[in-house]
Amino acid sequence: MRALRGLRGQLALAFALVFGLVVGLAGLYQYRQVGRVLHQGAENRLRARALVLLNKVEVSGAVPVVPLPSRGEQMRVVVEASGQASRELFHSPGFGAPSKKEENSLVEVQAATYDYSGRPVRVRLWLAHSAAPLLADLGRVRLGLWGALAGSLGLAAALAAILGWWVLRPLRRISRQARRIGAAPGAERLPEPATGDEVQELAQALNRMLDRLQAGAELQDNFLAAAAHELRTPLAVLQTGLAVTRQSPELPASLRAPLDAQSQELQRLGRLVEDFLLVSRLRSDALPLARRPVPLDELVLAAADQLGPRFRAAGRQLDLAIDESVADYTVAGDADKLTTVILNLLDNALRHAPPGAAVRVAVGQEPETGLFYAEVSNPIHTSLGDLSRLTTARYQADVLSGGAGLGLWLSNRIAELHGAPLALREANGALYVRLRLQ
Repeated sequence: MRALRGLRGQLALAFALVFGLVVGLAGLYQYRQVGRVLHQGAENRLRARALVLLNKVEVSGAVPVVPLPSRGEQMRVVVEASGQASRELFHSPGFGAPSKKEENSLVEVQAATYDYSGRPVRVRLWLAHSAAPLLADLGRVRLGLWGALAGSLGLAAALAAILGWWVLRPLRRISRQARRIGAAPGAERLPEPATGDEVQELAQALNRMLDRLQAGAELQDNFLAAAAHELRTPLAVLQTGLAVTRQSPELPASLRAPLDAQSQELQRLGRLVEDFLLVSRLRSDALPLARRPVPLDELVLAAADQLGPRFRAAGRQLDLAIDESVADYTVAGDADKLTTVILNLLDNALRHAPPGAAVRVAVGQEPETGLFYAEVSNPIHTSLGDLSRLTTARYQADVLSGGAGLGLWLSNRIAELHGAPLALREANGALYVRLRLQ
């Protein structure tokens, strides 16, 4: 049923129905014509046979002479004289009534002659023959016509499918190109076939829409990058001034806790601004990677130390497991960008793990691929369903949680730039997010 809802399926169905209707009507007309010809031929042959038998009937003698019918034939012969009752000369056993034409073919012939006394008489002869051969011929004709109709419908469907495939080629090209553009937005546009029809108009309209969308996305990214860049300077000034104030010996002890909280909020705001700047660069494919040898285990340890105070303040346990059988965890990557990924994964686990639950960070090497990995796991309340949604920009599994819904998307894009996307899976009531590097 799904195939019939498609344009090619509907075209094939309509073509087959119209073609089948035309062939069916033509077949019905031909069947009636052939039936009429067969009936007429059978009746003419039977009438000719009846005339032959009638010519052999003799009533001029004292004893009438009547020929016998052949096998499969039934006959009745009657002599009628003016003013006298008719006299039956011959009657085949089981001779049917003239009304049973569906079982027998029946004809009547007559001739005027004289009897043995010279009186004028009329000889009437009825001859019947089984209609089974005729009905068998008509059955074969019907069967042939039904076969022709079925073959015509199959041929019509095949021709319609081929025609639909041929006609819809431009639409398939447009669809493939649209999928490529959707997967990797850029300056590429849909092909515009010079056909002068609706397909060309559709391609032109879609390209104009893509131009407007790209212009709007570029304007948004430029604004986001400019705003993030402009916010970095005042945030840096605020953080510096706050750090100097916190180190002042004259600072009252009652103000240290509020200033510490403000410092943490400024750091969170700074990371958010950096995320916005990364978003604009990632969307414009202008994010440079400064690749150099990076010790993955040390990078994970540093990120865990940086977020350790936040875990303790939130009452969460942070467990770190590093496979010591691996001698060297050096990978080729951008240390700053990879640090952003690890921090985002830890921050995401911190915000979504249930109260009192432990967050685990595992560092090791995959035996099947040889890739090094850093995997962050945390318990979850309920299944998250389609995990691919988690790496969508601005998607939030918990709308009541903090954040802009960019952490996993940013992390996945940075991981892709390093060679492999994030691997997400659910197992044993926990979410596992793995960063793989080589």
